[in-house]
Amino acid sequence: MQPLAYLAVRVVLGWLQLVQRADRAFVGDPLVLVAAGAVHCWAVVYSLFVAVHTRAMRYDGYHEGYVEHLPGSVAWTETLAMASLWVWLLAGFTTAAVRLLDEDAGNLPMGLEDAKGSPITKLIRSPMFHSLLGHAHSVSCVGLFLSILMLCFTMALMKGGITACELCLVIVSIGFAVPHALLAARRLSEAAERALEELLPPQAAEAAAAEAAAMGPQLCIVLALADAPGHAYLWQNCVYCLASIALLAAVAGSARYPPKTVGAALPPEVHESLVCLVVDAVAALAIVLSYPHLNTWLTWASALGVLGVAASCRMQAVREVYEDWLEPVLVVRSDTHKRMPSPQRQLLRKNSWVLGLLCAATTLWDITWHPVPQYSYPMVNQAILMLRWQSPTETKTSSQMLSIAASSLGLTERSFEVETTLPSHRLLLFKYTGREDPANQTMPMFLNWQATMLAPKGELAEIVDSSFPAALNVSMCAEMQEATTNDKDSASNSTKREAREAYVAACDYWKDRVVKSSMEILAGQS
Repeated sequence: MQPLAYLAVRVVLGWLQLVQRADRAFVGDPLVLVAAGAVHCWAVVYSLFVAVHTRAMRYDGYHEGYVEHLPGSVAWTETLAMASLWVWLLAGFTTAAVRLLDEDAGNLPMGLEDAKGSPITKLIRSPMFHSLLGHAHSVSCVGLFLSILMLCFTMALMKGGITACELCLVIVSIGFAVPHALLAARRLSEAAERALEELLPPQAAEAAAAEAAAMGPQLCIVLALADAPGHAYLWQNCVYCLASIALLAAVAGSARYPPKTVGAALPPEVHESLVCLVVDAVAALAIVLSYPHLNTWLTWASALGVLGVAASCRMQAVREVYEDWLEPVLVVRSDTHKRMPSPQRQLLRKNSWVLGLLCAATTLWDITWHPVPQYSYPMVNQAILMLRWQSPTETKTSSQMLSIAASSLGLTERSFEVETTLPSHRLLLFKYTGREDPANQTMPMFLNWQATMLAPKGELAEIVDSSFPAALNVSMCAEMQEATTNDKDSASNSTKREAREAYVAACDYWKDRVVKSSMEILAGQS
């Protein structure tokens, strides 16, 4: 739910800025950019986590045991990211509390006791404490930047080939994180600040960070979810690559030719605001469509609430309340002459907007309307179901185990047929042969069996190895064969190796059956 809340806040603030662009604008102060950059980095980290888990599931299939294939660095990165987020939250709430105290101190004293301050109040209002809060924001941003780098490095080392979406996600993530890391490092070290001032033009890091934050996090979310279907066409990959390159070019162009002078508070252009709002909405919709447990009436009701809050920005009284809340960062805008013209920069930015919209539209099409290839597996009616029994289990016949499996699904043994039994791997392969009743069964049988295997009950729980995949995913057979070959000389985890060997044996059976069926068809045609 965190990315949805993040995108909702982006939509409300973006719409408020669009409505108030004639009078007010968000400041481009480095501290504000670093503080906001930490939240943007969290969205990018979320996208990389999605990509890493998708790679693991694509490698080992969609079952509970796929987490075992995640490298240990994923857990460390998750801890670092959560710690950095908590630092940001504590620093943010403390900054808000300090602001309330400062506003209260601005009132005229009513007595001698009002002119005095407690030691805690003096500490909170001290410049040292304000500097400490700024450093806390910088530390959280650096921590999330390191999380991004670790996840990108982890993705490169994970088993299985990297996809075009993953490559684009890594490129955009690093391109987004570098300007924010430079800003944070500059605030933490005076030596780093002097070195950057010598290497980069004035406002270069601020301009690059602002441009990267405008559409980088949403594009990362879109690219991470676009890879989930796993069947992108060549033209889709071209769109994803062009959108990623265009964003990096726009960030580099903004760093080379900053769009405004130092200290200026200017609103984004109308076209940029509209593009960002559309991509925000597409990213949120892609999340909801990709995760069925989020596609509920509560989510859609919350979306209507967000739209209502954004629409209320058109009312003067409501705008004044928002302006009062955001007054430290939403200030009176600067004059237009402080905007620095640059045709080259604007051309790069417009290309980024157009390709960003095209990338978002392509992803949404891929999630909703892209036809599933006919060779995708498991197939609804011919899925090969698997049951691997535990090693100390009392030996049972295939018919007995099939009866137990059928009972756990509320069906009879006649609804299933044994494909084969592999005693050396403690594996039973079977398939569903009965007709599905639309009135009582809303899911394909292999999904029902997978759900049953996640939490087996009764006699099934006593015999089954629930960590083993419930259905054969033939698209994973090649990668599983490679993993088993690489692990033959390793005795570190025999249980995991035996499970892989059992899966490969099931794949070999499937391949033999396909070859035999093909030969029979050819013989019949001749």
